[in-house]
Amino acid sequence: MPYNPGTVGWLRKYALSQLSGLDSPALEADYILEHFLGQNRPWIHAHPDAPVQDAARHAVMEACRRRQAREPLQYILGQCDFCGMSVRVDEGCLVPRPETELLVEAASDVFDGGTFLDWGTGTGCIALALLERFEGARAVMAEKNPKSLRCAWRNLKGRGLLNRALLWHSQTVSDIPACSVSLVVSNPPYIPSRQIAGLMPEVSQYEPRLALDGGADGLDPYPGLFELASRVLTPGGCLCVEYGGNEQTEPLKNLAPSSFSVQSVLRDIAGHDRVLVWRFTGGLK
Repeated sequence: MPYNPGTVGWLRKYALSQLSGLDSPALEADYILEHFLGQNRPWIHAHPDAPVQDAARHAVMEACRRRQAREPLQYILGQCDFCGMSVRVDEGCLVPRPETELLVEAASDVFDGGTFLDWGTGTGCIALALLERFEGARAVMAEKNPKSLRCAWRNLKGRGLLNRALLWHSQTVSDIPACSVSLVVSNPPYIPSRQIAGLMPEVSQYEPRLALDGGADGLDPYPGLFELASRVLTPGGCLCVEYGGNEQTEPLKNLAPSSFSVQSVLRDIAGHDRVLVWRFTGGLK
């Protein structure tokens, strides 16, 4: 059906043509129009003849150009949904994944609501979700990437949580300040180095490699996480981590010191091992 230039219908048809090479062009076109027109999808579909202001039209066309180049939609829109929240996502930050919501669920099941440490916090999405669920909780949020630290600060501020969190610019696990927590949670880099170039362009070309690259076998960060957890966890506290799937499950279990006992292994919606939970039994730190 032909639409008059400058209308919602014409702009949506344009977006569909520009995004045709993607897996879900109609859905992404609607997300872009929703964002820049300030209207929801039912309204967009019900008002194809509504006029569009020039500024909004140019913004939609620029967004389509960026998305056509495979820039993540979350960067273009500046946000994504995570655990029922709208989380700010700045360029240069790891985009929160649906699988990481499983990590939040696992952590919630074992957390006592006190103080926790989120190592490699990124946008802060994991810590935000836990702080929202546990009203009395406090967080130490450690991150190496300055862009991610700024993004996490803005997310905390936007949700009124700055007074319940300490953001720490951490280069390694060894520089985490002395603290005592009942939970350590982390979504560390776990993709084997050789696999990164073969990932979808949205990931391999745009997302920060330091948040992706887990070394030759994808397990480089985990020994340090065990060292950190043994130093800051109270006896009976838990370490919850996301990792790269079935092939890493047994090697990761074998890395755990004897003072950590496996509590659970959780699988994602695709049936792949994704989250491991250990309980810290105490001992020498």
